[in-house]
Parts: sequence; C-alpha cells; structure tokens
Amino acid sequence: MSFDDRLVNEINEKIVLSDYIGRQVSLTRRGREFIGLCPFHKEKTPSFTINDDKNFYHCFGCGEHGSVINFLMKYQNLDFIESIKILSKELGLDIQKYNSEYKKYPLRELENIKNILNLSKDIFIKNISSSSGEKARVYLANRKLSNESLIKFELGYAEKYSNNLLEFMKQNSFSEDFLMRSGVVGKSEKKQSLYDFFRNRLVFPIHNHRGELIAFGGRSLDGSEPKYLNSPDTVLFKKRQTLYNFHRAKSQVLKDKTNLIVVEGYMDVISMAQAGLQNVVAPLGTSLSEEQLVLLWKVCDEPLICMDGDNAGYRSAVRTLNLAIPILKPGKSLSFVFLPDGEDPDSILEKHKKAAMQKLLENSVSMFDFCWKIEFDYSKLDTPESRAGFRARFEKKISAIKDYSVRTEYKNSFNLNYAQIFNSYNNMFKANRSKSINYNKNPIISNVNFLKRNSSENISYSREKNLILAIINNPSLLIKVNEEFSKIPIINKKLSEIRSLLIDKFVSLKVLQEADTKSLSRLIQENDLVKEIHKEEKERINRLIPPYVKKNKDIELVEVGWREAANLQNIWYKKNKLKKY
Repeated sequence: MSFDDRLVNEINEKIVLSDYIGRQVSLTRRGREFIGLCPFHKEKTPSFTINDDKNFYHCFGCGEHGSVINFLMKYQNLDFIESIKILSKELGLDIQKYNSEYKKYPLRELENIKNILNLSKDIFIKNISSSSGEKARVYLANRKLSNESLIKFELGYAEKYSNNLLEFMKQNSFSEDFLMRSGVVGKSEKKQSLYDFFRNRLVFPIHNHRGELIAFGGRSLDGSEPKYLNSPDTVLFKKRQTLYNFHRAKSQVLKDKTNLIVVEGYMDVISMAQAGLQNVVAPLGTSLSEEQLVLLWKVCDEPLICMDGDNAGYRSAVRTLNLAIPILKPGKSLSFVFLPDGEDPDSILEKHKKAAMQKLLENSVSMFDFCWKIEFDYSKLDTPESRAGFRARFEKKISAIKDYSVRTEYKNSFNLNYAQIFNSYNNMFKANRSKSINYNKNPIISNVNFLKRNSSENISYSREKNLILAIINNPSLLIKVNEEFSKIPIINKKLSEIRSLLIDKFVSLKVLQEADTKSLSRLIQENDLVKEIHKEEKERINRLIPPYVKKNKDIELVEVGWREAANLQNIWYKKNKLKKY
C-alpha cells in the first residue's frame, strides 16, 4: 500500500509534536522549544528537544531526529505504513482517499471478509456456552482454564455438523465466494461442495499485529487429525507471517521493556497469561519461520525460545537456531529455554506455579552457547584431527552469518572458548603428563559456565553416567542390552557399583520394572552418586542431554542411541588403554 505526500503533510500539520510526544516523555519548555530525557537511550541530563514550529525532534545525545511519524515508528517499533494508519485514525482521516492503489483493492471487499470473520467468531463464542459446546467446556476445565481467560481470548466452539456455519452465513446474504475467501468455508475436491472448515473443534481467534481478527485455529476434540488446524492463507492471513497473541504480547513488552517469550501452542500462551506472564506468543506450527523471527525482532532484541521438554521440542529449537543464524544482525539474537523432560509450560505452571516457570526463563541459554553445545556435546575431541574437524564444522556454521560484524564476533567467541578449554587441558598435560587429558567434557552447564572438574576425574564420566541413567529412565532397555551393559568399561568406581547393582537386580528378577529402579535408591542410600543422578533427573532445567538418556516410550530409539554411546565408550577405552578401578 502506498500513499501520496498529501497524507504525510496533513498528519504533520494537524498534530502538535510536543503534545503528542509529551504523552510519553516529561517535557519542560525552554523558550520556543521543549526539552526532556530522551526515550531512545538512557541519560541523566536532558538532551532531547522538540521544536513545534519546525515540526521535528532532535536528541543531542544519540542523534535521533524526525517528525511525529518517525517518533511513532521508533518508539513502538512500527513500520511506516503502520504509523501512518495509527496517526490517521487518531486524526479521523480516511486513508483510502490518499491511497494510490485503493482502486485495485476495493476496501468494501476487505470489509466484507472482516465482517464474515467477526460474525463467525461471535457464533463460535455462542456455541461454546450452548449444550453443543459441553465437550469443549469440559476440555477447558480439565486444562484448568479460568472463565476470565476464556472471555479474554474469545475462545469458541465449532459444531460437529458439516455446514451449520455455511447455511447461517448464506441466510445472512454472504456469497459463497466471500465465505471461501475468508477461510471459514472449504470446498470438497471430490464432491465440489462447500463445508464448514472447522468442525467439532475448540476455536482460537487469530489476530494481526494491530489486533484485527484475520483467521482461526482449531483443536480437535474427538481425536481426529490433524490435532491442530489453522485457517488457510487468505488475503488477510499469512500463516508464516503471523504469531498467536502477538498484538497483546507486543503491548506488554513495550510497556514493561521486557522480552517476548515464544512457546509452542495456543494453550501454552493462555496458561502463561493466566499465570501473569503476558508477553508470550506462539507460532502457528511446530517451528518458527524467518518472517516470524523478523516480526519478533521488531519488538525486542532477544526473544526467548521456550520449547517443550521432548525430542520434538529439542528438534524445533535446533531448526530455529539454524534458521536464525544467517539473518542475525547487530543487537538481534535469541535465547533458548529448555524445559524438563516431558514438560510443557502448561504442565509446569499446573505443578509448580509461576515461580518455577520464571526460574526456568531466567536460566536461558544464549544462541552462541546453544550452537557451541550442539557441536561440542556430540564431538569426539581426543585427537588433533577430531578437534580440527570440530573447528571446521563450527566455522562452517559461522560462515552462514551474512552480517560481517556479527560473523566476526562469533569467530572471536569461538576462538576464546576453544582456547580456554583446550589450552587449559594442555597446561594440565604439561604439569602432569601421566594424567589423562579430558577433551570430552561439556563446557557449558545450566548457567553457561565452563564445566570444572577435578583433574583426577576420568574423561568418560559424563558418557558413563548417561549410559547408566538411560537404563534407570528406561528399565526395559536392559532386556535388550544386558550383555553389553555388563561388559562395557565403566571407569568411575561409584558408577561401576551402580552398574553392578542394576545387573544383580536384573539377574534376580529376570525383568526390571520402573518401580525396581526407584527402589534401588533405598537399597543403596549410602551411595551419594545415586542420589545425585536422581536429583539431576528432577532438576534438569537447561541441560541438553542426549535424547537416548531421557525417558521415552520409543525404546528402539533409546536402544540405537545407547548402543552408539556404548560403542564410543569401548573405542575410547581401547585407545586410552585404561584399567578399571
């Protein structure tokens, strides 16, 4: 959409700049000008001036300068068109009169589609309170959703019949063409007949960044697939360019000067808001798009990516990382929050309340550290060649960053981490050549510091503990790998004792149940390492442990990962020629 210069001139002429900016900034008159603290940078001495006669503001501290349109764009992170629309609405100007393209896209057609959407929303809201919406109400009650949240987010219910909404709209003189273009009605390819797009679903209204209704999302209530369904793309709605709850969260972020939090689904957003966390959005799918990342960065510099504590959530976080790397800009990044196994924001808030969720959010992992951890944790780094391979892989990732300054800083951070880890081990080696050098330790823990262990501790400790913890979390795995588990070299003495206890228990029972592994901690209460393992299982907040270690119904996936780790342990043991102790 483009406008001629008459609209810009009229906005500048009709708005008194000092009055408008004075709503946000405390101003003092000095002669013919006004002065105040700059809203765009921190300062103690006022350097922000406004001249109504010349119709501009200027900051002598940071150099910001412009008209009321520039101020609104900068202050609320809006683009030019958005600012023009807001100011025009305030002045009561009809922007279509100034729109050079309005004849190509008649406003009447767009208004017709908007009317269909808003009427559909009203029908869905009415349905959820009726007898037909009982199943939706039961579902929301089970999810502990309050009536206030139901009203705030305008949740509704689409009845299970195939054409209730369609027939109602046709009775109200809406054409089939516009009903299809709005996305509330679909067309069968086989029968060439129309049908309600949402049927027997809990309905979530979806808005654009200005808070205008543009689409719907629906959750199945009868087990039918897909579980979640969004409106098709329309003239108003583009799935890849839209975030659920963005219009509400954006206002909260600008008000509180905080960061946006990205979760996976509609219900996570609503649960977080119900708990008092209003700055939360969700993509309309499992992972973010590039357009959605850009939208996030318009509002805050470092959004928090908070994915569910399962394999799908972890993979989604990795995809988001890889998507963001090439388009990083100075000052724009992401942080990642990793939830405990099997948890999502909704479940954490239900079990542990808001404080637990806030603690998780406070312990986020930076984008660089997540990137480092992915490569470091799964790399074999005990030879010069393997370390060179690790460096090459990481530098390849860095080379994808298009911005030169960000790419340079990533190189500097990599070199610093690399030097800190391997130089420290080289110094240890020089100090005592008889001791093994630990290249396979994870340098990043939950608070993203380098992992510090006593030099006498064996370098395979982490992998040994993972191999045992995988058995504790997935007892049935021992049926498949009991022979390999009994033979694999476990160097740490305490871990070897735990392995023996597990094997003894398995031999006596012929099968190992989850209850048996839990009882082990009572049988061997004197073993502090078992307590540590069980404690870590409960308190894994930001740790990105290998997927095979976690509790998983897919035992074949666990077995593949476990055998790969066991093979690495055998290879490592043979190369180092260490004796068990």
